[in-house]
Amino acid sequence: MRKIAIFGGSFDPIHKAHINVAKLALQLCNLNKIIFVLSTRPPHKIKQHANILDRINMLNIAIAKFKKFELSLYEANQNKTVYSYQTLDYFQRQYTHDKIYLIVGSDCFLNFHSWNNISHIKEYYNLIVISRPGYPLSYSDNNNYIFLNKTMYNISSTAIRQAIKQSKNIKAVISYLNKGVYNYILKNNLYNILK
Repeated sequence: MRKIAIFGGSFDPIHKAHINVAKLALQLCNLNKIIFVLSTRPPHKIKQHANILDRINMLNIAIAKFKKFELSLYEANQNKTVYSYQTLDYFQRQYTHDKIYLIVGSDCFLNFHSWNNISHIKEYYNLIVISRPGYPLSYSDNNNYIFLNKTMYNISSTAIRQAIKQSKNIKAVISYLNKGVYNYILKNNLYNILK
């Protein structure tokens, strides 16, 4: 039985903290594969900033050198809100004999109680919860939860977009992005970057 983790998000843009989270989960949880699931309409977010094709391209650039990372457009192709339990069910059908995990940050885990069909997720799937600065881990005695309390980049896609748009601290922005992703943003004038 293989261990496969689903890592969903809008990845707008994908940055080094996303990659480090995936690498950490891969190593500490002995995973066989991590599937990045790009969402077009996340239930908890109102708006995306880069279009779907640009986000696909940036994701492909960012994960290209990692053999155990792959991109899925399952949610992106739905053209509607897809809930986590539906995505997990889809991948469980694709990988019938494997164990499916869901990677979430501690910020998302704080609101886990409000997710759609949480009882289904708790019953059938395993969560890998990774700490994020400013969102202390809220431990649970549920055997299906794995908590990874490691220091990660204190950065978010929102902060990166704002810094790019305002041309503030560009050196720091560049350090948080894969070089190819940054060049793609520059070339395609994403997030109103000033050249």
